[in-house]
Amino acid sequence: MSAALAELRRVATFDRVLLRGLNADEVRRMLESITTEEVPWSLAEAVHRQTEGNPLFVQEVVRYIVEEGLISREGGQWRATRDTPLEMSIPEGLRDVVGKRLSGLSQECNRILSIASVIGRDFRLAVLQKVADVSDDELFAALEEAKGAAVVEERSMVGAAVSYRFTHAFFRQTLYEEIIAPRRIRLHQQVGKALEEIYEKRLEEHAAELAEHFSCSSDPVDLAKSVSYGEMAAERASSVYAYSEAVRLLEQALKVQEVLDPEDKTKQCDLMLTLGHAVLDAGQSRHVLDVEAPAALSLAEAISDNERASKACRLADEALAFYGAGDAYTTPEAAQWAERADYYANPDTAERVQADVTLGLVRFNTGHLRSGLRFARQALDLARQLDDLFLFRAAAQAYLYIANAPQHIEECVRLADELMQASREKVSLINIAVGLNMAAQVYFRAGQRERAEKAIGEFQNLAHISGQVDILLTSMQHEFLLATMDGRFDKAAEIVERHNTLADDVRWGLRRGEERVTGLRRLLYQGRDLETAHDALQRGTQLVTSILTRMLFLAYLGRKDEAEQILMQLVTPRHDIGSSEDETPDWWDIVLLEVAVLVKQSNVAALLSQRLAGTGVLTAGTVWATCTARHLGATAALLGKPDEARQHYQEAIRVCSEMRFRPEMALTRLQLAELLLEHYPDEKSEALEHLDFAINEFREMKMQPSLERALRHKEILGA
Repeated sequence: MSAALAELRRVATFDRVLLRGLNADEVRRMLESITTEEVPWSLAEAVHRQTEGNPLFVQEVVRYIVEEGLISREGGQWRATRDTPLEMSIPEGLRDVVGKRLSGLSQECNRILSIASVIGRDFRLAVLQKVADVSDDELFAALEEAKGAAVVEERSMVGAAVSYRFTHAFFRQTLYEEIIAPRRIRLHQQVGKALEEIYEKRLEEHAAELAEHFSCSSDPVDLAKSVSYGEMAAERASSVYAYSEAVRLLEQALKVQEVLDPEDKTKQCDLMLTLGHAVLDAGQSRHVLDVEAPAALSLAEAISDNERASKACRLADEALAFYGAGDAYTTPEAAQWAERADYYANPDTAERVQADVTLGLVRFNTGHLRSGLRFARQALDLARQLDDLFLFRAAAQAYLYIANAPQHIEECVRLADELMQASREKVSLINIAVGLNMAAQVYFRAGQRERAEKAIGEFQNLAHISGQVDILLTSMQHEFLLATMDGRFDKAAEIVERHNTLADDVRWGLRRGEERVTGLRRLLYQGRDLETAHDALQRGTQLVTSILTRMLFLAYLGRKDEAEQILMQLVTPRHDIGSSEDETPDWWDIVLLEVAVLVKQSNVAALLSQRLAGTGVLTAGTVWATCTARHLGATAALLGKPDEARQHYQEAIRVCSEMRFRPEMALTRLQLAELLLEHYPDEKSEALEHLDFAINEFREMKMQPSLERALRHKEILGA
């Protein structure tokens, strides 16, 4: 063939096409073609990883996993029947293909390749040489034969070191499975010792391999090495955001530890806690709540170790935050973890800070606002007193989440600044991400888009370099917010689709419905699909904030009696509205104010307006995304105070201009034009100027209901 190819190259019309494996997206399309069903990305990725995109292998593997019941149809889509990655044996059809290729090699070549298969998919010549115990000529001859048969390939490396790789994992797997167990165990021991000798000064770089090989031993010394190397490798994997690999390594270390010393509950607890954080980083928060946190707590209780029990409670608290955000803290599960944290925490300790954080979040999210704030403040004060950076970050984040009443906005901005400037050395990725998210929320409420965008930019960078699913999804929500503020609604809709596809793929806990809340403003601005979205909201989410969403939808749909009924249910029990004791979040009251104006409930609007005016809370934050002053202006107009309304609208124009809040700017100028036309007949020219501006913006952003409203005013004016 080589001679034929050389001759063909002289022909002008000759073109050589190198066949490569399909990429993961192409594998997904191939699977959908074979199964005639929609295939989720996670499943396609697993098959791609197993087959490396070889179309024949894809076809055989998909047949195998269907026959073995590893995937099933669910809601018109193929899904894995378990959450763990698909682990497949080689299908018989492929075993025949691979076996035929290997049978063409000499006996000695197969023997040496069997040893190489124990080393791994990739194997260094120096390691193979040390374990195989053959002459250089014999080793080189075997490798040349295997390379000629395209079973292995030579890898280019820096320096004189030489590395080889099985051209496909199935070659390595077939050879490995044919070795009898006792011989495999002995070879793993030999490979482990060879690696320690060869890489004596760089053990950390090869810790994963060492952990794997020593885990196959029955010698307690080797097993202890496997656990130690596994922890080392997991830490290294986490440092480069390879969280799934860290989880795999820690799960293996835990299994080895249980074999090594099943009575050492302390070591098992420490490994379980570390594993729990890795699983959380890998985006499996529900798994942490169901498995790792309870297991770690059980182990800590078995040895009567309150400090470790507190750490297990803290792990559960972090998992709750990612599984369902604030709504997860309304559940009995959260209350139980808070009680446990409180029970195990001693006064004036790090555990007390963490317990108060959890208690504060549970109390706040179950309607006990003042109590929640008290716990959050206690946690923050004690964290400062203990001078612990990690504790400070955790307590500050909880405080920013809870202290959302208007009277705290200046304090929260200062705390957000402090959090942004605090060192991030040895701080977990999740902790950094939560801090950036909370800072962005505070800055938006304070009308400081530039600083909010700085926090969001750092957050998006974390999402990009880590690939962590929770951070990726939240980053998309940030993208959506900025696109909405800029009036780029087509872009916003595309982000919603990407977000929801990924959220569905990873089954993103309670927060799957949160995007519908985040996407609300775009729907309201454009007046599109409100009935459909409202119906979907009622069917699809149990979020606490959904009551606000439903009320707002009803008000914009013109179902004002229903909206007013919800409004009064939310406002009537609040006897302390506007007092210093009222800890209701400002964004909550901005939405209530918006609805009160729409349904013309002037008494409620007046109360809420008094609470919000002049506080420095300029927008409703990242989720509800609207300008406070615009609604204050509408309230003043409703109450028959045109001069006050005009001042609020002018303030709204200033805020929207500084924040580049395009849809809110257009709506504000429309409402100001309406105010001028009704109460200031001598200022029609200014009103027309505002109308013209608004009409151009509404057209460009496709805000049809508002455009029609503005055009009616122009028609009445005959302009």
